[in-house]
Amino acid sequence: MPKLSEVSGARHCERSEAISSFPSLVKVISMLLLFTFSLSAQIPDTLNVIPNSIIQTDSIIETDTTVNRVGRKGITPKLSQMAGSIPDSIMMQDTTKQILNPVTAFRVTEKTGERYIAPMDTQRLNFFNSTLIDGRGLSVGYLANIGSPAQSRIFSEREEDGDFIFANGFNCYITKPTNALWYDVKDPYTRLTYLRSGGQKNREEMFNGVLTSNFGKQLNVGLEWDYTYVRGQYTSNANKMLYYRPFASYRTDRYEVMVYMRNYNYLNTENGGLTEDRYVSHPDEFTDNKRPIDRQSYPTRFTNTWNRNKGGQFYLTHRYNLGFYREMTDREREEASKKKELKKELEEQKKKREEEEALGGGGDPRERNRQLTEPVETAQTPPANVFGENPDATAPEEEEIDAVFVPVSSIIHTFEYEKFSRRFISYFNGIDEAYLSRNDSVLYGSPDSTLNDYTKSWNIKNTIGLSLREGFQDWAKFGVTAFVHFEKRRFTLPGDSVRGTMNYDEFSTYLGGELSKQRGELLTYKARGEMCIVGSDLGEFNLEGELRTRFPLMGKEASIRAFGYIRNLTPAFYQRHHHSRYFWWDKSLKNSQKVLVGGEIDLEQTQTRLSANVQSIQNYVYFGAKGTPEQYESNLQVITARIRQDFRYKAFGWENEAAWQLSSEQSVLPLPQICAYSNIYLDFTYAKVLNIQLGVDAHYFTAYHAPYYEPATQQFQIQEEKNVGDYPLINAYANFRLKQARFFIAGYNVGSLLFTPAYYFSMLHYPLNPMLIKLGISVYFNN
Repeated sequence: MPKLSEVSGARHCERSEAISSFPSLVKVISMLLLFTFSLSAQIPDTLNVIPNSIIQTDSIIETDTTVNRVGRKGITPKLSQMAGSIPDSIMMQDTTKQILNPVTAFRVTEKTGERYIAPMDTQRLNFFNSTLIDGRGLSVGYLANIGSPAQSRIFSEREEDGDFIFANGFNCYITKPTNALWYDVKDPYTRLTYLRSGGQKNREEMFNGVLTSNFGKQLNVGLEWDYTYVRGQYTSNANKMLYYRPFASYRTDRYEVMVYMRNYNYLNTENGGLTEDRYVSHPDEFTDNKRPIDRQSYPTRFTNTWNRNKGGQFYLTHRYNLGFYREMTDREREEASKKKELKKELEEQKKKREEEEALGGGGDPRERNRQLTEPVETAQTPPANVFGENPDATAPEEEEIDAVFVPVSSIIHTFEYEKFSRRFISYFNGIDEAYLSRNDSVLYGSPDSTLNDYTKSWNIKNTIGLSLREGFQDWAKFGVTAFVHFEKRRFTLPGDSVRGTMNYDEFSTYLGGELSKQRGELLTYKARGEMCIVGSDLGEFNLEGELRTRFPLMGKEASIRAFGYIRNLTPAFYQRHHHSRYFWWDKSLKNSQKVLVGGEIDLEQTQTRLSANVQSIQNYVYFGAKGTPEQYESNLQVITARIRQDFRYKAFGWENEAAWQLSSEQSVLPLPQICAYSNIYLDFTYAKVLNIQLGVDAHYFTAYHAPYYEPATQQFQIQEEKNVGDYPLINAYANFRLKQARFFIAGYNVGSLLFTPAYYFSMLHYPLNPMLIKLGISVYFNN
């Protein structure tokens, strides 16, 4: 094995050549991304019920670009689908699957680009539930269809309002730097998913996938996409979603870059909700013993009305690492040797089993498939340090090289450009009257004109940072990062009778820093803060942190985590300014002050997780019953307690989760007191190759004044008309897994056949879909 002195010169020369050739590679990738980016505005419109005039460019506005100042947090999976926070580390477990077939997914922090491992979508159980909007959180309100606007009923799961508030209802679908995935694969990896339900007249379909491949050990390139097309079960509630994201990453010891370009085009047919809820809860009252009324004939507030949201983003984060090379320790040599031997042994076993399978034998094919061909389901927590005295060192790429790179500090730059646009259009003759009668609105514009509200914005962000890495020496027990962040924003709105359009420009400069310790089992922590020192958001700040400890308990791991934040936030731009036909405001809103303190206990031995938090909010901004922003200047408090408890005995499984919430002012922030989810199933194997999961699950929330979704603003506004809830959404399903394919058949909302009256409403005047048969399949390839 060559020593460091023998390889360092060649290694540095080799890396210098790689870095010198890298700009050419970046140029090629950048040109391809920018070319695709320029085509994003030309997304075809195939929804046959939508007039061509909808997609015509407004002559007043020259381009169709806009930006969203995204929030800090989105709808999150249920606790049963999570395993806690993931340290900002790319260290991987040295497992059998990773040795033979390594597929690793990772995410980054938005401003500083720190990488951390993320879980992949390869779960064997509950495939059906993961395809529902209900599966994106413990309890979610939405407008019946996949791809429709949605809002979590758990207040702590809601995202901070972005400046472009029209996109808030789509936060659970929009890819952002904080939830975008990059990959590192040994062999090309492909995952394709197709979902379908309903008949030809009201079919619901979704097709999405990801393709990615490494070109050498440093470069990875890939593409992900999603196409959703829903005709809808009710009058005028069709929707279509088109999304795509090419991405790439390039990583060496010295230089790292992650980049992607994302575009989407979401089109929602709006009906404003049912005019009479009893068409769903008591349909027999409208049939006169005749054939039931077609659900697509139920009367709605209006028809022939659409909302189109378009958005694009270019995101680039890169860093240059300063450091040194050192010799491998004895422990590292031993681990490298074991890994090489195990890899050789497993490859021989795999070859032998393939030969036996060809002859009709080979033991348990299901077990062989799961261990040798399944993509890595990466752990949420890092393994014990296998790199000796320096946990932040980079593992040697070739075992025969006796040198390890140790990063000491990093120079960081992140660039982000976003655009957003929104158009609200209608050909419904009675839409003016509908708004005048419900909201006492004042019409802005000629009553004879066609409704065609349009607005757009863009945003440019630059972050420059310097970090001192944790663990480069024994005394470096934590990492430190400092950064400066610049934002430039422009918003274009309709003007008054004199001005055709009005532009609002905002600029802000932030200073921030982070202190973190993510190595070790006993205690890890992270503290982060930033403050606007110049510009439109002067005085805005955010301080947040968490503290975690892990320890063994009855032979399994247990962890305790404490977390919290203090924030002083400027209200979103469109909460302060909005110009349209039915709603027009220019408000002077005060900054909102938010304080949260919480904790979490996770016991692996008993499969139990407990969490609780308390939030205190001053100057809370919300949309009132009249559809306009209002501010509650007194103190508002929200208490949330949550428990997850799973049981498993042989083939029997039972998953349970519940949350209790208390809002100190239900008239301002109505919340269901209890939200719950339960899933009971049998999990077994048939003929040694087919995994089968048969079960029934249910989502439930107590009755409360659920919000009303207002199409003209695309906001969830409070209402005092009636309670919604106290009705279970019950699904019966059969999930299957055969080698590299997962598929299911399920009965969605079977409770509508069992309970009378069937009051299955998700929001005021917006029912869920009735009982439907849903089918889905997901296949992955890793070769």
